[in-house]
This record gives sequence, structure tokens and C-alpha cells, in this order.
Amino acid sequence: MQEGRSRRGGGRTVYQFHTRTKTGRAPQLNQAAPDVWVELNPADAARFGIVEGDLVGVSSARGAIQARARLCGIRPGVVFLPFHYGYFDQDPADRTPRAANELTITAWDPVSKQPLFKVAAVAVTKLADARGVPSPAPTVGGSAPPADADVPPTVGGPAAEATSGKE
Repeated sequence: MQEGRSRRGGGRTVYQFHTRTKTGRAPQLNQAAPDVWVELNPADAARFGIVEGDLVGVSSARGAIQARARLCGIRPGVVFLPFHYGYFDQDPADRTPRAANELTITAWDPVSKQPLFKVAAVAVTKLADARGVPSPAPTVGGSAPPADADVPPTVGGPAAEATSGKE
């Protein structure tokens, strides 16, 4: 399997808030984005042999996570991982690493004293084929797949569908 090096960016998405302790209990929000995903540029993904929905490993000097790939318009060389997914809703016996902060360093900005939880150098590796199943990522906002991708509006069904307002 090929491995690639990228920069990881983490942040917010349209469907969830913080670590989902409240929004993870809202059925429509949870159905629209039920699990973590990792956003990759299609050209980067092709170099790594990754297609939509493949299970990938993302690792840094600090740790590693596993997530389904969402191919979208993210800048080449950059990987995005939402920070909303931790462990509060997982079975303690099956805690697949999925929290974005598993990848970040323990350091602070010298001026603001804010932790550096938004960036890290990472390696991306394909772990398993998707077998035609897309990632659980939303299809609006930054996670929107390319227009020619065969990705359903959401894995959550009609109650979880949203539009970008461009339709």
C-alpha cells in the first residue's frame, strides 16, 4: 500500500458542534454525519490508491486514527479531519481511534497560549476498500464531493438531507 505525507487541518463542520455531546443526540444531525471522515484531494487520493469511502489510516508523530475517505475540493497536499468525533458515543470495548486530537502535538502558541490542535504533519495510508460505500461525510459545504462523483446526498436518508442553497 502506498503512503503519502500531508498536512492535516482539523476543524468544524456544518452538522456538528464541539465533540457532539449534544448534536450527536439530534437524530437528523447524527444521521447526516454519523462518524468521522477524512477529506482528501482527488489527485492525492489517486496517488495513494484511495477512492471514495476507503478506510484510511492517518498518523502523526503523536498518534493515529482511522476514518473513511471523502474525496472533495480540498487543496492538494492537505488533509482535513473534523474534530467533533471522540469517544463519548463509542462502545468502550470497540474504541477505534477517531479523535482528531490524537494527531496533534501538545504545544501552545507562545503569545495567545492557545493549544495547537488544528495542524499536524501526517501520513495517509489505505487500510481497506470501500466496496462502493461512500464516507459518512456530509455532501454540502467543504465536504461536498466532486460534481461527477456518484455519492448520495447523505448516508442518513431523506430526514438528514440538506442543501447548500446553490440549487
